[in-house]
Amino acid sequence: MAALPDPRPAPDRAAAALDPVLAERLAALAAASWQHERSQATAALTKALRRRLAAGDDAAVRALLAAVPPADAPAVVQALDAAILAIDDGEDVALLARLFLLPVLFVTAGVASGAVDGAVPQIAEVVEAMQRAAALGPVDAFGLGNALAAEVQVAQVGPSRLFALARSLGTQGGTDLLTPDAIPLDTGQEQVHLRWLAGAAVTPAHAPTFVETAGQVGRWGMAVSRTLAQQLGVPGLSLLPLPRAPRPWFAALADGRFAREELGFNLFATREIRRFRAEAGDPQAELSARDDGSVRIDLWSPFEPGQRVAHAWRLDATTDLVRVEVSIRDLLRDCRVDAIGTVDRVLPAEPLPVIGAVDLLRH
Repeated sequence: MAALPDPRPAPDRAAAALDPVLAERLAALAAASWQHERSQATAALTKALRRRLAAGDDAAVRALLAAVPPADAPAVVQALDAAILAIDDGEDVALLARLFLLPVLFVTAGVASGAVDGAVPQIAEVVEAMQRAAALGPVDAFGLGNALAAEVQVAQVGPSRLFALARSLGTQGGTDLLTPDAIPLDTGQEQVHLRWLAGAAVTPAHAPTFVETAGQVGRWGMAVSRTLAQQLGVPGLSLLPLPRAPRPWFAALADGRFAREELGFNLFATREIRRFRAEAGDPQAELSARDDGSVRIDLWSPFEPGQRVAHAWRLDATTDLVRVEVSIRDLLRDCRVDAIGTVDRVLPAEPLPVIGAVDLLRH
């Protein structure tokens, strides 16, 4: 498989003003080549992060996140979540409130005005559906807030606040972290929106986390989707909620962003490939990395040169580019698009052909 070049600029570590200890731990992680070495480097980074969080030093943690190269971002996110949700040997803590986020994608169509409420009226019904299907494994003492929060709000929650709440011996603080962000309906066309619900599960501090014990989304996803659709429905609106797996805070941010981009591409590709086949025969595809930090997918007809549409998959600092390319190629192959080209250099960003583009709303 041809690999796309990474269009994201290298982070400026000097400008990030990294804490010296965190800089050393990050360098050790980047230098580790074997899995055992990376595991040790991640564990050392987790301990260093835990000390910064206990001191309330969000600035040092934010500087680290700004300085991480994409290749090491998943390990740093894992270390940060572990620093928040697990205890160190020296911590005298019996119980932890394991904070988590539940990403929910919403596909809307058919109504071009108004909004979907950003608060789930009866969140207890969602919790009950998840409990019945053991969504968090054997953990049944958990709560969910009813606020559907957008990305900006979720990303702004300070990691030291999460660290403190995890040790507060209750779920209430975790479920009240976010406030509702309504989902605007400004076009009748198919759109993808992303929101998160915040939750907390109280467990013994030394017990496995819900990440290790959680049940598959298939056990409870349909029930939660139906519940959300019934409670949030708007007359005339086609509303499809798609819950994702509950994850620790920063991993859930990354997972939600990836899922939004993947679903947006899937909707674009399946619709446009059907249209091409109905009008001009099988399309061809080309993948290219763009200097605005995106992967662009072009579809066009070899028989009708003017027939071209394109979609942009936006990358953030935590996105695994290989996973993105695999997802794109797998879907195109599943849709029987065999002619897939790849540009081996980063191209300038250009306006996308707008016909049929799916909106990925980030508000």
